[in-house]
Amino acid sequence: MILHGTGLDYRWGMSNNPVAVFRPDDIVISVDGTGPGQGDSRLFLGEKKDAEGFRDFLAEIRKHFKVDQVFLYGHSQGGFFVTFYSGLFPETVAGVVAHASGTWTWTETGKRAQKVAVALLHGSGDPVVPYRQSPGAYAALEEAGFDRLLLRRMPGYNHWPNAVRATECLDWCEGMLTADPDRALSLAVEMMRPKGADEYQYEIPPAFAAARMVLRRFQGEGPDPFGGVPSTLQDRASELISALDKLTTDIVKDFEKEIGKKLDLGKEPPLAGLLAFRADFRGIEPAERWFQKIGFDKAEKAHAKAAGAIFDAWYAEKKSDGDRYTEIVAALKDAWLYDGYPLELGERLTEWKGLAKSLDLDKKALKANDDVVEPWLKGWEARVWERYSQACSKWKVPK
Repeated sequence: MILHGTGLDYRWGMSNNPVAVFRPDDIVISVDGTGPGQGDSRLFLGEKKDAEGFRDFLAEIRKHFKVDQVFLYGHSQGGFFVTFYSGLFPETVAGVVAHASGTWTWTETGKRAQKVAVALLHGSGDPVVPYRQSPGAYAALEEAGFDRLLLRRMPGYNHWPNAVRATECLDWCEGMLTADPDRALSLAVEMMRPKGADEYQYEIPPAFAAARMVLRRFQGEGPDPFGGVPSTLQDRASELISALDKLTTDIVKDFEKEIGKKLDLGKEPPLAGLLAFRADFRGIEPAERWFQKIGFDKAEKAHAKAAGAIFDAWYAEKKSDGDRYTEIVAALKDAWLYDGYPLELGERLTEWKGLAKSLDLDKKALKANDDVVEPWLKGWEARVWERYSQACSKWKVPK
């Protein structure tokens, strides 16, 4: 089921998710929002009556189609709605993909809701719904106890739909829940397969973390582990895990050369590649061991907390640009690892620094620019991402 965003209707799903790309073996239905919007548009609102209306619609659909499992793919407002809905009526859906959204604060996250597989898909360059919404939702759901949970980060991608990546996330949902080990293995292989450039000429590494979560079922780990799997499938799963571990180890070695034994902004860490690697290889043992070794997760949480001061200064209405600059630069030294700042933050800091005299910036602020802002900006340069992307491009699914 495809659920559109604000100001649209059911036609959005057919227009933006090509039949040959988006779950081609499924019955796919693109639906209207549960309430009226402006003109002919519809809305998916976060009220119980909207969820109840959608529940009744699914019940009606089941009368007309032989249904095995129901998956929801929501984009933007539709993405917020799918997690809201699955929290209230988890028995009616198997998995949901929330794209370019996050979760509403009133979304139910109790034990009943945790049976549903939840994938959060988001472009880090989204100018409409900021990327930080999805990592925030991921952290909240993880803390609540969700163990069928995926964050698929799309570096630099905007708010557009993407049928290729949405299908990867739906493959993950099915792979985490199917009782058929042969089907789960084929889905894992598909997620690990390099897809090349999509219709928007956008390309990222395969969904390694998603595939590894599914393969963990063959090791008797995680939610819904497999038992009594035929040896041919077990051996194939082990082969894929070993190959993925080797790729991960090789990439770790590359990062170790640049980062050393601990995270240090003074060494101009390759942030564009490092944060992509964290998301793409989450849960894969060699990566997890290395991130623990350098204290990444602990630092990431501390930096996320410190980032609050940057947002306070950025959005303060009555502050001068000079005060904004001074406060942001002062806070950035403890918050440079955060992944979710406004897209124009770096450009604006550079602009303000160029106006140092007219903004009356003091020497301390300008020194902080050299010590903090410049290495932070260098860490986000395109060449840094390209090095990481090239390392991933060496991957081929073992035959």
